[in-house]
Amino acid sequence: MPLPALALAPRFAAFVLVGGFCLAMNTLVLWLLAAGLGLHYLLATLVAFLAITPLGFLLNKVLTFRTRREHAPIELPRYFAAMAASLAANLALMYVLVSVLGLWYLAASILVALTLVVTNFVVSDRWSFRA
Repeated sequence: MPLPALALAPRFAAFVLVGGFCLAMNTLVLWLLAAGLGLHYLLATLVAFLAITPLGFLLNKVLTFRTRREHAPIELPRYFAAMAASLAANLALMYVLVSVLGLWYLAASILVALTLVVTNFVVSDRWSFRA
């Protein structure tokens, strides 16, 4: 049985906390792949994003949106579709910030996440996790 639903402001706060945790994990994976293994920052961004997205789904389902388990077959493809759009924006913004403007890739990654947080929340709240 899921936890009781949160009102909008606490739901957004929970989304930001989950996102902050996922951002920390994403930044670590990005750094390990780019600095540690020498992958190009865009490839490392893609791999890190794909690695952390399932964790984001699980944490948001349970802690943020608190939806019933049986809704997962509908929510999961919606969430991944929304995250695919977010990934496209992420990669485009990373390219502009790093390759065009010369920003350090880890700073760019954090800036991109902060830029997309409201859009990602609205899409998750109104579509991905809507029963």
